[in-house]
Amino acid sequence: MIKKIQSNYRFLIPYLVSFLVPVVIMAAVLFSQGISWKSDRTILASDGFHQYVIFAQALRNILHGSDSIFYTFTSGLGLNFYALISYYLGSLLSPLVYFFDLHSMPDGIYTLTILKYGLIGLSTYFSMVRLYPKLHSAFAFSLSTSYALMSFATSQTEINMWLDVFMIFPIIILGLNRLLKKQNFGIYYISLSLLLILNYYFGYMAVLFLTLLFLVNLAYPNSWKDRLRQLKDFIFISLASGLTAAVMLLPSYLDLSTHGETLSSITSWFNENTFPLDIFAKNMVGIYDTTKFGAIPMIYVGILPLMFSLIFFTLPSIKWYTRSAYAILVVILIASFYLQPLDLLWQGMHTPNMFLHRYAWLFSFLVILLAAETLSRVATISWKQYLFSIGTLFLGFSLTLLFHTHYDYIDLDKALISFAFLIAYAVIFISFTKKQLTYSLVISFTLIFTVFETSINSFYQITSLNQEWVFPTREGYESHLSAIENFVQTAKSQNQTFFRMERVEPQTGNDSMKYNFNGISQFSSVRNTSSSSTLDQLGYKSVGTNLNLRYQNNTILMDSLFAVKYNITTDDPHKFGFTLSDSQDNDSLYQNKYAAQLAILTDKVYKDVNFTVNTLDNQEHFINQLTGLNEVYYSRLESQLLNSNLSINNHVNLTNTNSAGTSAEYKVTIPANSQVYVTIPNLTFGNTSQENVQITVNGVTSQFTTDNAYNFFNIGQFTDQQETTVTLRFAGNNHVSFDTPHFYALNIESYQKAMSKITSQTVSVSTKNNHVLAKYKTDHKSSLVFTLPYDKGWTATLNGKKIPIRKVQNGFMAVDLSSGQGEVTLSFIPSGFKLGIGLSALGIGSFYIYRRHTRTKKKINNLR
Repeated sequence: MIKKIQSNYRFLIPYLVSFLVPVVIMAAVLFSQGISWKSDRTILASDGFHQYVIFAQALRNILHGSDSIFYTFTSGLGLNFYALISYYLGSLLSPLVYFFDLHSMPDGIYTLTILKYGLIGLSTYFSMVRLYPKLHSAFAFSLSTSYALMSFATSQTEINMWLDVFMIFPIIILGLNRLLKKQNFGIYYISLSLLLILNYYFGYMAVLFLTLLFLVNLAYPNSWKDRLRQLKDFIFISLASGLTAAVMLLPSYLDLSTHGETLSSITSWFNENTFPLDIFAKNMVGIYDTTKFGAIPMIYVGILPLMFSLIFFTLPSIKWYTRSAYAILVVILIASFYLQPLDLLWQGMHTPNMFLHRYAWLFSFLVILLAAETLSRVATISWKQYLFSIGTLFLGFSLTLLFHTHYDYIDLDKALISFAFLIAYAVIFISFTKKQLTYSLVISFTLIFTVFETSINSFYQITSLNQEWVFPTREGYESHLSAIENFVQTAKSQNQTFFRMERVEPQTGNDSMKYNFNGISQFSSVRNTSSSSTLDQLGYKSVGTNLNLRYQNNTILMDSLFAVKYNITTDDPHKFGFTLSDSQDNDSLYQNKYAAQLAILTDKVYKDVNFTVNTLDNQEHFINQLTGLNEVYYSRLESQLLNSNLSINNHVNLTNTNSAGTSAEYKVTIPANSQVYVTIPNLTFGNTSQENVQITVNGVTSQFTTDNAYNFFNIGQFTDQQETTVTLRFAGNNHVSFDTPHFYALNIESYQKAMSKITSQTVSVSTKNNHVLAKYKTDHKSSLVFTLPYDKGWTATLNGKKIPIRKVQNGFMAVDLSSGQGEVTLSFIPSGFKLGIGLSALGIGSFYIYRRHTRTKKKINNLR
């Protein structure tokens, strides 16, 4: 009994090692950058800081019951959170964020990230030893570690949701093998369904690759009858997996098709910045060019796997047509790196916003497969075959150095390290063919060198990632955190109805989601492009593909109209109607007394007004249409540049040899009872790392950001008519240029008249999870206009009876009402979710029936 238990434990040791080694390597590499549990530096580089840790915190809040899995009001006026999950949070480990909070979430992301590297190693080892029974477990371990720490994964560590794909994919390949050879469908069906549910984007790439790999497998010696059977099984089980994943795929597709970006156009046959030696350049140890624009694919997965993948094509024990089929697959992947149409096809005909060639990991995985096939025949490989492979790599690396002008990121030390490992592997395996090394020594040396190589590469990748994107400090992450947390709790305790908050000096585009308050700003690939475009026309900047939406630099009219009841700021915002509500340390909470409800009861049944390129005109027309008024809110003010020598043809050029910055002064005549703004057209900074604007009026200086926000700045509120000097200062810039600024005054009396009419209406709105409850009373036909993004997932009832929802201004929602009082309830279920559940049930049922039919048929055939 004891021996049996010990035997079972010994059986588990290789699996444990395959998990622990990638974990230890990545933990050590991150530690070298000052990153560990509770360390002063966090793992949250680039999108990790601005998106992933915040979305994880939002999921954590949902798991604790503060919001709905379907919808959140904390981003972009409102957001389909279910669609966001499938793109940003699809992970088997995501539920573990439940055990962290806002303060400890960076440690949660760190922990989950290094665990995922271990799970990639484990799943790959598990698959390799079953796919290739003749492969020595030590070689399987070397390959699994190389794959777990491939450059594509380590160079983009901050996007940790991609790691789940690399974890699941080896299991899918094992399942495909079992499907083709044994008609065992379970592993393939479950793992593919899981991948499609967790990550539809990479799932699409995986399905393309699986289709090609299946066609390659048809080239193995087999009868046509078996090939047709394999084709039938592959198609049916793949479709069943797709149907099973429909509960996530269908709502995600409908959201993308409605609110996503348009497909990218093919502008050239070839990708930019390519050169014939890219494959060799990116297979050297530690090579990192960039993960921004202009990058070439991250395909390094180890010199040893690459060496044996080349030998694969010389193996006489594998039929020439099978090798040819694999060669075609390799050529297709390499061609995709160079040809723009193929590159786009792999990525859903959509050009990524940085982090290019997102299918490149499939090349790395294919190298691992070919190397495993070859290593399972290692005893039959001759020195000539080794010489071919090593010689090819040596020549390729040498030519890359010869044309080093195309690869300025290849350092001599990394090139020498690459050659050193290549020579080491050459000595080990050629000595083995000459019987100068025993098989045990070959295995030992291989393990040592591959683990060492992957460790060095991981170190270089993480170091380069830090140099390009910077791993932020915990102090930076927690900046203002305690104060904002307290402000949010205070505001929520004082309000029973819906309200929004916003930061005047933002840290990220997703601050509202980070701190769990309802807000406007947003930075996400999953967004409502229609509402963002409408908000852009109203002054909340969201241009191009609407990836960003920003609250900053707009008017108090829009604050109040969109229910922004609170501003969090370090200075007095100088906004009419905003009074200090709370303060802590250097932060303050200001309350807006004119903020509207989430739903606005209109003067009559609402009809759209035409928006133009003139933001202030759009605001004026919108508010008048809502209220039935005919007020003029904005007027342009007279201004004069005090140093007229700085302006030529209405264009101002500021220069200063002093690095302290530049400035310009304007004399402005300001009317009484006004909120004054200035817009600075075509503002260009000489120092793009310092793009803030300081405005000084009457001895008071305010600072404004231009990061993803319009150059429209608040000068302040004025009770009396006056002529004053406004100083525009651009710190840290010795050269700044812009067109003549325009100064505008918002008439406070008109503003009060409009907002009083809106806030005096009998409307009370509250939200809970994915529901909105609006109680109203009106004595005439009107509309309730909800300042929420229009989405087909919303349904409405009036006193329990279903009523239609209209899209207004191409981005918001409205329901039409008769006179009287009642309760309008809005409920959100993602469009396609219910149908997706039905299709998923159909997929599960189809799989069960097909598998049972196949098993019965096999039993009958075995009895014959």
